[in-house]
Amino acid sequence: MKRKEVILFMTVGTGTNLSSNEESSKDLAQKLYYTIDKMRPNHVVFFASDKSKETIGYIEDLFVRDNDEFIEGEDYQIVEITAIDDLNTCFETYEQKLWEFDYADNKKDYQIIMDYTSGTKTMSAAMASCGIFYSKDLISIGGDRSTGEVSRGTEIINYQNIYKIHDKFLLTRIRYNFDANRFMASIEMMNYIVDLNIHKESLIHLFKSYYAWDNMDFEEAYNHLRQVDANQMELNDIKNDIKFNLKALGNIMNSRSVNLKNCYILASLINNSIRRSEEFKYDDAIARLYRSLELIAQIELTKYNLKSSDIKVSTLKENNVSDEFIAELEKIREDGKIRIGLEKDFLLLNELGNELGKYYIENKSKIKNLTKKRNNSILAHGLDSLTKKDFDEFLDIVLNLSYTLDKDMKKFLKQTKFAKFDLD
Repeated sequence: MKRKEVILFMTVGTGTNLSSNEESSKDLAQKLYYTIDKMRPNHVVFFASDKSKETIGYIEDLFVRDNDEFIEGEDYQIVEITAIDDLNTCFETYEQKLWEFDYADNKKDYQIIMDYTSGTKTMSAAMASCGIFYSKDLISIGGDRSTGEVSRGTEIINYQNIYKIHDKFLLTRIRYNFDANRFMASIEMMNYIVDLNIHKESLIHLFKSYYAWDNMDFEEAYNHLRQVDANQMELNDIKNDIKFNLKALGNIMNSRSVNLKNCYILASLINNSIRRSEEFKYDDAIARLYRSLELIAQIELTKYNLKSSDIKVSTLKENNVSDEFIAELEKIREDGKIRIGLEKDFLLLNELGNELGKYYIENKSKIKNLTKKRNNSILAHGLDSLTKKDFDEFLDIVLNLSYTLDKDMKKFLKQTKFAKFDLD
């Protein structure tokens, strides 16, 4: 197996020997040389100030002493940092070099190890932060500190285990993805969590549940959400919302009341459209509102034992629908069935004296204008793009109709609204 090339990043200071600058630099050079000699990297990147660059010259001398060579441009390079006490400057300098090795050079696969032992406190803090942010190996030099600093000859390379810090950072990113409805991205990122104390199984079931629900696969969503332990620490701020959502999915899957089941499905669809609008996908959002509008009428018609896909004339007569209206419907009979769409659904409800039908008639011009826009959209039959204003107007109509459909619709909407982490 081909091994990765090891690139060693090292911060360089001037040492701590106050009696002599030269001796101080030589002492530090010896410690840095110890690390390089033990690790034998393919290349070293020194991060130094103008003053601390002198230390690197002493490292070269140590290689010569041991019948070796250490050549600038071949074995190492120096990156000068002018603002050694500015955290952002230091961080960005390291980051730029990381990108150079990790992304700019696509021909090689590097293992980058970051030694933050030397340099100013700011240089060290910035390198440690950069290593955590980009999941790089961090090391520091330890040893006997009885004299206040690591004594020569007692040096030990300490590998810093940063997985817990990195996992916490990763969990924050996962939560942001979840709140942005990027559920598959959240699942993918869970593969990089290594802390066994994090309840990965519950989190993965959570993300799979909402992914399925977002695609209106209620059975899959319900099965996954039932396996989520909402009492786990990672879910503390959304546990009540999870319980609401589980109740909603449970009603969709198990309720004996067809009307209750349908109302929860409608609420899910409306919330689905709102999520799409929050992503600025207004054509997509309005396509879902259009289906919501159809579903509202279809749910209401079931209360009269009527089905849009197969209108029975006998049932119309039982509900005292006029002969004139029945005659109009007979004109569209095809293959032995009368099938009606959105507009005739509401006209039929009006014929039945239903409040939803009356609302449609009173707002017919506005609703027809909105449905015309939907029909001309890129996701329907045209090439137009819809706007937030179009969505807000359409949503207002759908909500008003849904509140008329069922007095508990606000409760259904609340229970089918996706849980969100508190990231403030």
